[in-house]
Amino acid sequence: MKKIIYLLASAVLFISCSKGQFTQISMEELAHRIQTESDYILLDVRTPEEFSTGHIPGALCIPNESIGKQEIPTLPNKKQRIYIYCRSGSRSKHAADKLLNLGYTNLVEAGGIMDWQGEIEVGR
Repeated sequence: MKKIIYLLASAVLFISCSKGQFTQISMEELAHRIQTESDYILLDVRTPEEFSTGHIPGALCIPNESIGKQEIPTLPNKKQRIYIYCRSGSRSKHAADKLLNLGYTNLVEAGGIMDWQGEIEVGR
């Protein structure tokens, strides 16, 4: 019985450790990074309606609800850095988890646009 419990505990530990992770940063840090870096995607995971009312310039809108188990044609490079944000930070965390499960490896969750102090683009 002890062997079975040990094996099950080991399996759970292995599975939880083998899952990737995403980095979390503040909106202030995001502002700095997008000014100093290149070759990244800025991903807004709010609805298209929310996105059109105001988003960070250069952001791509892919709603969290549309991220599932299928490949995402607009995000073909799974190693490219992707900065993810939403309104408050909840959906961006869920989206990052789902993207990890799809094989994306360079994810940075930046919280919510509510904390963004920079320029906002309306429309699109």
